[in-house]
Amino acid sequence: MLEILTLQVITAISGTISIGAADWLYHRGRLRQRLHSFWVASSSAVICLPLLTWTTTVFLGVGMVTWLLVGALEAMMFLWIYRNILKVLPVQKPRTGLLSLRSSQSPVPPSSNING
Repeated sequence: MLEILTLQVITAISGTISIGAADWLYHRGRLRQRLHSFWVASSSAVICLPLLTWTTTVFLGVGMVTWLLVGALEAMMFLWIYRNILKVLPVQKPRTGLLSLRSSQSPVPPSSNING
């Protein structure tokens, strides 16, 4: 049991660092959205793998049914996460040059006349 807990903690820390690296690269324009989605979905699914494997082994034993169930659940998790991350709008690259503080097309609210 202690080995599984240790493995789960190591996997969770590694997966979190991996997801952080993918986000950092993506937000700086170094990764495209599909690769970022694949990377994050893979890391997220792998984080659950040790605990899922241990749980199914305890309740079903070691065998083909256990590995098929773990594989199916991991594939469903990966595909669900991947599909949902792809739905998020891509990050806009920052513009270089001067940025206007107000858009000429947006209305400017009137100033307040409240005396305090």
